[in-house]
Amino acid sequence: MLKAFCLVLFVVVGVFAFQGEPSKDVRTRLFKQIMAEDSELRDCLKDQQDGSVTVPSEDEMTVEERDLNRDGVKEYEVQLSGVCACGAHNCTIYLYRRSGQRFESILDGASGLGIELLNTSTNGYRDLKIDAHNNAATVGSTTYKFDGKRYRESGSTITNLETGESKPAFRRVQFQRGSSSAILKGKASISLPDTYLIGARAGQTMTVQLTAPRKSVRFLVMSPTTNLIADNSRGWSGALPENGDYTIIVDADEVGGTYTMTITIK
Repeated sequence: MLKAFCLVLFVVVGVFAFQGEPSKDVRTRLFKQIMAEDSELRDCLKDQQDGSVTVPSEDEMTVEERDLNRDGVKEYEVQLSGVCACGAHNCTIYLYRRSGQRFESILDGASGLGIELLNTSTNGYRDLKIDAHNNAATVGSTTYKFDGKRYRESGSTITNLETGESKPAFRRVQFQRGSSSAILKGKASISLPDTYLIGARAGQTMTVQLTAPRKSVRFLVMSPTTNLIADNSRGWSGALPENGDYTIIVDADEVGGTYTMTITIK
């Protein structure tokens, strides 16, 4: 289901340099391609049967100039309107560049408050940072680097807005060679949880055991398709239903607390 985010598109126009606003023809072809390719946007509009949702309009599409590869050729930030495209804070963000008569995507799956162009570059394109409101207490920051064909996520953090404390948005768990378990230690709270990703196969058995001085420290486990399979737990074991990355989130109350957690997969 489409998140209620603003749809923001940055278009890299290749070898053509536009001055000011792009031509009407470019705007029209870009708008049509967005509507044709964004299935989540179309599904949101289709699901609204009472006519209360505003359909994104080309005439209301706003454009700002950008330059991602510092070559003087203009890139464009494009924002659509309507509740199926825009929410209160975060925006779904895409990057496109011109490919013949169409535009090819060079960034998928990003969302936030907008793109910040960093002073560093990778493969000729500016590195990017996208901030997003996770909740009232924290903001997430994700950096992206260009791999020669498209932007890839290169790192992410979450920050407590009140204290300024930051930590990685997630950590990948890997077992040492010959071992089927890992011991993790940390400190978590409701505003700064610890998130772990661990790869596993369907049919394997995962066991998670957490010990902590404070009873409020708990964990949840989600499947690769984000189905909740354990919640508010300090100990859990079960057969895994899917192949892929499982997510384990450790949190607590506002005070938070330290913990030790053992994850075993057999």
